[in-house]
Amino acid sequence: MSGHLKAEGKVSRIRTPKGELELRSLCPPGSFCGLVLDSGLGTFPHYSSMIQKLEMFDRIASSEDGNVVLAIAEGKRVVAYACCYYPAPGERWAGLGKLMYEMGTLEVSRNFRGLGIAQRLVAMAMDRGDFYEEKIAYMNGFSWHWDLEGTGLTLAQYRELMISLMKPYGFKEYPTNEPNIALRQENVFLARIGSKVSQRDIKRFHKLLFGIVDPQ
Repeated sequence: MSGHLKAEGKVSRIRTPKGELELRSLCPPGSFCGLVLDSGLGTFPHYSSMIQKLEMFDRIASSEDGNVVLAIAEGKRVVAYACCYYPAPGERWAGLGKLMYEMGTLEVSRNFRGLGIAQRLVAMAMDRGDFYEEKIAYMNGFSWHWDLEGTGLTLAQYRELMISLMKPYGFKEYPTNEPNIALRQENVFLARIGSKVSQRDIKRFHKLLFGIVDPQ
C-alpha cells in the first residue's frame, strides 16, 4: 500500500481480490462529478444506504471540517465511503458546539465486503494530525441502518462488529439516554475523547450524555 499527500487530503491504493481500489480522504467539493455508486450500495428489502445520491457527498465536503472518504474502483465507481461532520443544529450533541464531531456514515458495498475496506476507511478518516485530539469524536450505532440480511449477522453480532471496528482508534461505549439510542437496546453510542480536551469539557460531555447542557 502506498500513499501521498494531496491538497485535498490523502490518496492511497490497495490491491484486493476484486481489483485495485483508490482511497481518497478529505475529498473537496466538486470532486464527485463523474462518479457512480456501486450496485451494492442502495435500497434493499430490509436495508437502505445512508447516502443515496452523490450530491450528499458534495454537501458534506462543503461543510466546515466535513470529511468524505471514498473507496473507488475503476476510477469512477464508489464501492465504500465514510463521512464525518459536526452535529446538525438541534441534535443533542450540538449542545457542546464544535467540541463534538460525528463519524457519521460508514458503508461498504455488498459486492466488496470482507476485504478490510472498512478498517482502511476509518484509518484514513482518523488520520488528521491533532484534529481529533481537540475533539470528542462519536458514532451513533442505529440498528435500523444495519444490513443484517447482507451480512448474515445477528443484531448482537453487528453491534460487536461496530465496537471492534472503532476500538483500535480509542472509541469506547458510553451509556446515554439520547432518545434515538435509547429506542432499542441493541443501539450503541461510541465516543473518543481527545487528549487535549479539558477536564471541564469532559465533565460537560458526561452530563450531556443524559441530556444536561452545561453552559461553558
